[in-house]
Amino acid sequence: MDILTVGDAAIDMTLYISSANEVKIPGTDDSQICFLHGSKVPVEKFSTAIAGNSVNVAVGCNRMGLKVGVYTEIGDDQNGEKIVNELKEKGINTDYCIRNNGQDTDVHSIIVHNYERTIFSYHAPRNYKVRGWEKPTFIYYTSIGDGFEKFQEELIKYIEENKDIIVVFNPGSHQMRMGFNHIKEFLEITSILILNLEEAVRLVGEKPLPKMHIDLQKLGPKLTVITDGKNGASGFDGENLVKVSAYTDGREVKDKTGAGDAFSSGFISAIFHKKSLKEALGWGAINSFGEITKESAGTGLFTKEEMEKTVRKII
Repeated sequence: MDILTVGDAAIDMTLYISSANEVKIPGTDDSQICFLHGSKVPVEKFSTAIAGNSVNVAVGCNRMGLKVGVYTEIGDDQNGEKIVNELKEKGINTDYCIRNNGQDTDVHSIIVHNYERTIFSYHAPRNYKVRGWEKPTFIYYTSIGDGFEKFQEELIKYIEENKDIIVVFNPGSHQMRMGFNHIKEFLEITSILILNLEEAVRLVGEKPLPKMHIDLQKLGPKLTVITDGKNGASGFDGENLVKVSAYTDGREVKDKTGAGDAFSSGFISAIFHKKSLKEALGWGAINSFGEITKESAGTGLFTKEEMEKTVRKII
């Protein structure tokens, strides 16, 4: 197995909304959308898709030619069955998609307005544990809900016993909310850390980009990646700081859901295929853009052949 992704899986229920009042927050580039409480809000379109960071990255790496497995704890319900069946159809190993009797699979509700998305995420407490999975080349550890600390301790021991595994860490929202002390020990055994700018600031504070990378690597990771939306992405391998611009081929942006996971799968796949840091960042940027030009999750992801043709235009 080339990569095992580890983390919560879910069903995304996406509502595309046009009639909302958008209010800019003074002094920022952010805005709020407002609905009249108690009213009925028209929905233009509605869709459901399998999701969760572990699933999204697995699907992206699979399209890039990697042999992929997913370890997740899900419910023993129709949504859990949907996740397993769709992953199997894509050729992804689901032996470690564990269905728990009497539990429901997580469901995330997403509102898309003016191409931006707001996610109402729910991560039920799950009993994750190191299982007898086939040893992977990469482990991609990402979003898990309450109780992740106990499993994380087990995972650290497993990695310390298998030091040749390349460990990629992309902490989820709950892990970041719990704070640095709850992920400190995992950062110490991380090979590649992928964060967005906001997450990086939460860990090391706001400072010039080179200093942020240096301080992140002091926490343990050997390679750090910071994504910054329309401003592109950067990576630091301890010696070289490399930046790439956000990619576009002129297509319209339709839905930014999954952009970060698409970046991660593109970047990791490039590293697996022995590409340079700059090219890996390019794979991430291109894959992310492809995903946000499609309304259905996973439909904008590139294959390895498509990526190699496209990346020549920017690298």
